[in-house]
Amino acid sequence: MTKKIIIPLIAGLVLIAVLALIESFNHDDFVQPERSETIIILGGGDQGRVQQAADLYKTGYADNVIITPVEERYNSQELITILTHYGFNEEDITVEEKSTSTYSNAEETIKLMENKDFDSALVVTSDYHIKRSKIAFDRLNDGSKQFHYIPATNLEGEKWHEREDAHKYWFNEFIKVWGYRLGLYKFFG
Repeated sequence: MTKKIIIPLIAGLVLIAVLALIESFNHDDFVQPERSETIIILGGGDQGRVQQAADLYKTGYADNVIITPVEERYNSQELITILTHYGFNEEDITVEEKSTSTYSNAEETIKLMENKDFDSALVVTSDYHIKRSKIAFDRLNDGSKQFHYIPATNLEGEKWHEREDAHKYWFNEFIKVWGYRLGLYKFFG
């Protein structure tokens, strides 16, 4: 009797683990850019995110940008300087300064969007970070906002899986994505 329960249970757990691993390599949770009211650049990564956002801005996909910091890496003025170097007009830049994680990035930028009466945004982040960002924004969105997720490579144009340390990106995001799926935002940055 116990074998009839244990064997299917183990087989089911192995199947779930295999499917979770296969799904972890798929980072295509994004759409083609559409004209939006703002571009949100999530802090982190290298300036590949800024370069991708600048390309969208220059081609007219949005007239405003919200950038979120990452830890203590840059202050507001340094971020504005970096963005103007890439071609953003200073008056079109809003720096969100309160967030400390991807989840709080989503919380704070949605509040900024509400204050500015923005209903749509292009969320630009690293290609490996799209899935977790989408989870955070989708959980916090009450349905009144439309988000399009745009992946950025690093400045050298490499996708996450082409990098020498791709296994680190994969493992880090695998753990954090499952933490976010389980609602453990405070523990998984």
